Amino acid sequence: MNNKLTIKMVVALAAIFSTASVNAATSVDDFNLKGDYRLRYQLEDKESGTSRARTRIRFRLKGERAISEQSTVKFGLATGGTDARSTNQTLQDSFQTPDIRLDFAYIKHSLSEDFSVMGGKMKNPLWRASDLLWDSDINPDGFAVVGKSMIEKFSFSSTVGYFVLDELKSDEEDPGLFVLQPAVSFSVADNMKSKFSLGYYFTQNLVGNTLDNSSGSNTGADSGLVDDFSALVFSGQLDMNNVMGLPLVRSFGELILNSAMDDSNRGGIVGIKFGDKKVKGLGKWQAMLSYRYLEKDAWLDIFPDADSYGGATNTQGLKVGVNYGLSKATAVGITYINMDVIDGTKNAQSIFQLDLKSKI
Repeated sequence: MNNKLTIKMVVALAAIFSTASVNAATSVDDFNLKGDYRLRYQLEDKESGTSRARTRIRFRLKGERAISEQSTVKFGLATGGTDARSTNQTLQDSFQTPDIRLDFAYIKHSLSEDFSVMGGKMKNPLWRASDLLWDSDINPDGFAVVGKSMIEKFSFSSTVGYFVLDELKSDEEDPGLFVLQPAVSFSVADNMKSKFSLGYYFTQNLVGNTLDNSSGSNTGADSGLVDDFSALVFSGQLDMNNVMGLPLVRSFGELILNSAMDDSNRGGIVGIKFGDKKVKGLGKWQAMLSYRYLEKDAWLDIFPDADSYGGATNTQGLKVGVNYGLSKATAVGITYINMDVIDGTKNAQSIFQLDLKSKI
């Protein structure tokens, strides 16, 4: 997409959203507000001898307001810094007063019950079966169109998006990411439901450029990327309800192939989640186990889960977690992650996290 076409997209979307002005005198009561708080104790250890223990907090507040029958403005504030993959704030520096930053802000306009467009810094509009490719804290910048339909017992959806990766402040073309993700969900049996998607991602104008918040694991990540990415992603999950005495047993997996590179261009994850459907209430619980494998140039190293070897590619390993409810709004969680590099000098990393999480 060249700059002229990008400008045309912006103008077209601006015309659609032209009614999106919020009266400054609007009462706070007109906003739907929600939030959450997390207190975390984290231990990290590497074979190289590097270890770290820290206490971290996360606070998020989100809200939305319908400004017409078709349009809604949504926003969120969160702790953290400039890293798109983390809203954690480490307790340090003699009782410092940490920042609250804009986490997301976008407008969603519904053209019909089954078709909507959105623009801004948005909550991720893509369906994700796991955190192999997308850290849950990432809120993309750009535009997306989402459609859905129902045919008999099959529910179809499709997401098309353009995400801005950087602005070069020059006449050069800006780096960007295009995505197309059709998905389908259907009931296999009365107590079984499945969902699958086939996503196609391709970038533009990455060659010779570096990206902020890179893990430094892609070829040329620190000196200039050597090629654009053209990735095909298959995602799926199968939910089984009330089996083996458990309210939910969910198996999930994803596969990725980046056809733009000849080597180190594949990845995948398999996992299972089981227990209660939601951890809301005393004694409610849920456990998860997954194994991931992500080669060096399978995916952009600015996106994967930050807790998994710092979000780097060229990694593989295990993630185990359990959450236990203390009340309707509060739960405790324990997570253990053990990962290592695929190619190169081995330096296994283990992370232990103890969380206290509350909805507000």
